[in-house]
Amino acid sequence: MNARLIPLLLLSGLAAAQSPPDLRVGAAFHAFEHLYDYGKQAEAAAACGATVIYATGLGSDGYTGLPAPEEWAAHLADSRAYAAHAKNLGIPTVLGYLCATSIVGLDTFDAHWTPELRAECGTAPASWLQQDANGDPLPSWYGGDYRPACMNNPGWLAYQRFMVRAQIGSGHDGIFFDNPTVHMDGCYCPHCMEKFAGFLRAAGVEVAENSTNALRVLAKERPEDFLRFRATTGRDFLAAMREQARLLNPHAVVTANNSLNNTAVLFSQCHTYGYCIPEMARAEDFVVIEDMGAQPRMLSNGKTAECGPTYAQLHGIIHGKPLVAVTIADNDYHTPPNLVRLAMIEAAAHKTVYMLWSTWPEEQRPGMIAAVRPYADWLRSHTELLENSRPRNDVTLFLPFRRWVETKECAVSGIAAALTRANVQYEVVDEEKLPAALDHAGVLLAESPEVFSGSERKRLPAFGAAGGRFVDASAKNWLDGLREAVAAPALALDAPPTVRGVVRDTDTQTVLFLYNLHAERLSSFEDRVTPAENLTARVRVPFSSVGSVALSSVDPETVSGPVPHEIEHGAGGTLVTVRIPRLHTGMMLIIGKE
Repeated sequence: MNARLIPLLLLSGLAAAQSPPDLRVGAAFHAFEHLYDYGKQAEAAAACGATVIYATGLGSDGYTGLPAPEEWAAHLADSRAYAAHAKNLGIPTVLGYLCATSIVGLDTFDAHWTPELRAECGTAPASWLQQDANGDPLPSWYGGDYRPACMNNPGWLAYQRFMVRAQIGSGHDGIFFDNPTVHMDGCYCPHCMEKFAGFLRAAGVEVAENSTNALRVLAKERPEDFLRFRATTGRDFLAAMREQARLLNPHAVVTANNSLNNTAVLFSQCHTYGYCIPEMARAEDFVVIEDMGAQPRMLSNGKTAECGPTYAQLHGIIHGKPLVAVTIADNDYHTPPNLVRLAMIEAAAHKTVYMLWSTWPEEQRPGMIAAVRPYADWLRSHTELLENSRPRNDVTLFLPFRRWVETKECAVSGIAAALTRANVQYEVVDEEKLPAALDHAGVLLAESPEVFSGSERKRLPAFGAAGGRFVDASAKNWLDGLREAVAAPALALDAPPTVRGVVRDTDTQTVLFLYNLHAERLSSFEDRVTPAENLTARVRVPFSSVGSVALSSVDPETVSGPVPHEIEHGAGGTLVTVRIPRLHTGMMLIIGKE
């Protein structure tokens, strides 16, 4: 047995004793605790109330193929000690980092391997690289000493399983995989070609010849099928790694960087590096969107940036998995305090957990912690409401994700943004959810009638006969037509155009999330908020008897607690009207059923 693996086997029993992580919105608060020169920032993360941190662990060694034995042993001990330290600080879940594709320093990658590890991997690292259609190794898009390994290569899979065992065995509760990417030109290595043939056969396509060269030609002849196959590579890799992690710890969690750095690339990132979020989500315990550049705020040109429309779309395609998101602005991983709070409430309003970069210069830490911790505690106090509430859907927005193969532009992203700006209450459904959604939807919105498949189109007459209305977003003034179709809207909001309102329901409560995008980023640690004043919210509730009506906020100079209100009963249901003197960053209006 490999002597260096013995400590991992001893530690695996400790890992297996861990309980499942609490991933509920409100209860969970995620944080990256390393950035550039700021490493091992568990103290700052814990002080902010983080419950899940993303530690490096042995991730650097994973990139470079392991150091000398003594150094590797020291890294194992250090990784275990830091994970234990984080848990002693009150952080229950510590994830280790691994890169799903990067080899750094190919020539020395296996220099310190034992015979056992060499036998386990079976082949040399040079044979693990992604290949072009001629069988030549593809360069990394990162440049330098980086080389892209193929996630379908058995040798690379064996090495990654070894690293998963090392991370779990040294005290981590799961793995965050970075860069589960396929080269923009596609990988045509023999292993990908073999799996491509299986992919085609599973779809009923006859594959006459199985040679690698013949399959490479076939991949060129069937580009759309090859794109679809390529989009499954990250999914299959993550599934294999999750299976390995669960052998050591039945509660281990696996997730990945699902990219989406820009809100406009939902479809196009499937084409570039194979980031197909619906496919990867099938194999993930929760979905992480890393470094989305739409940090909610007011821009210098007077326009606003926001992530709400993207969260709505993601929930329509990730198969009910929990959603976690990191947002940044201007490529700066430091976010000033009020913008962090704004991002937290925007995420919570859309049943999403915000992830913090708790990596600040020492002089900034007290102020950042003082701003973030009250918001984390506030959201945590509403965990049951945040986790169990459902979005009010005056409108069902159809997102046929299959169209990513046909176009790099996702038209639904623009439609969702328009709905959010207008404070229309909507829910996004993909092709898997559409049949069930049609049974209860009142208004169905799509980018055009042409996007429906034949079977979907056949269901529309029954939908209309039952009183449903279809709105074509390709029509002129479609938003006006939509408002006309929604006879009794869930929300009427008299507020500045920078205020967003999101209505959600449980069986006994309706909650209106309000947040103010009029927050300007001045620098990495400075911002300026212009509060909204004298708002009026009219919320339609799904019950006739109203009990409590209260505002909840921890923002400065805002009302919190029971508030005066008016109740109207009519054909469209019960309408509750509340006047709100001031909205700083975010608040909840919670209406209880009597």
